[in-house]
Amino acid sequence: MSVVLKPTVSNIINLWFGADTPIRQYKIKLNPDLWGACQQINQDFYPPSKNRTIEQYRKSDKVAFAKAVLEELERNKQANANTTLWLN
Repeated sequence: MSVVLKPTVSNIINLWFGADTPIRQYKIKLNPDLWGACQQINQDFYPPSKNRTIEQYRKSDKVAFAKAVLEELERNKQANANTTLWLN
């Protein structure tokens, strides 16, 4: 069973904010780039509602978090592409 996730807002929300289950741990293991981007964004993320704890996040906060993760993934993709071009 392969669980490589597409980087979508919904998938990011489910992965980051979902209950900690063995299936979630398996998804994390199979999606290290996505999980790493979530961890990176989580360090400096300030939700629009100004709620400090994840348990108090509104849906709009979760969507903003997921969009920030998507932007981080795109930056990483661009950086990797530039590095590959430079090395060739």
